[in-house]
Amino acid sequence: MNECAKIKRLLSLYIDQEANNADTALVEAHLDKCPGCQKELSQLSRIKGCISEKERRVLPPDYLISRLRDEITSRQYARDRLSLVRMGNFARRLIPVPVAAIVLMTMLMFMSVKQTVDTDSLEDNILNGVSVTEETILGLVLGTQG
Repeated sequence: MNECAKIKRLLSLYIDQEANNADTALVEAHLDKCPGCQKELSQLSRIKGCISEKERRVLPPDYLISRLRDEITSRQYARDRLSLVRMGNFARRLIPVPVAAIVLMTMLMFMSVKQTVDTDSLEDNILNGVSVTEETILGLVLGTQG
């Protein structure tokens, strides 16, 4: 009985042809004289055959693999294209910001130059002896007088 336990542990290696030469010879010699281990070998062989058959059926056919690759590629392309479109919308939303900043800076520069010119004109009027009235000052500040 001890020998059967040892052989049963070696049967899987024997079926898969992974046992070394000494173990193979031991298993074959034991199988010649033990019907219980022969039955065990027969059952293990059938189980291995069923598993091998199931494994072969699980593999997808080539056309399915091709279709899956095409689908994955098209989805990746659509995802990449969508991200570019989103980025385009984002960029379009940002364009008014620098434009508004440029317009605001231009207006501030113009107003600053105008203020300087008006102040200089007031000083020129005072230095030239022109009578400076409240109306003249308002006209120069508002830009209605030159």
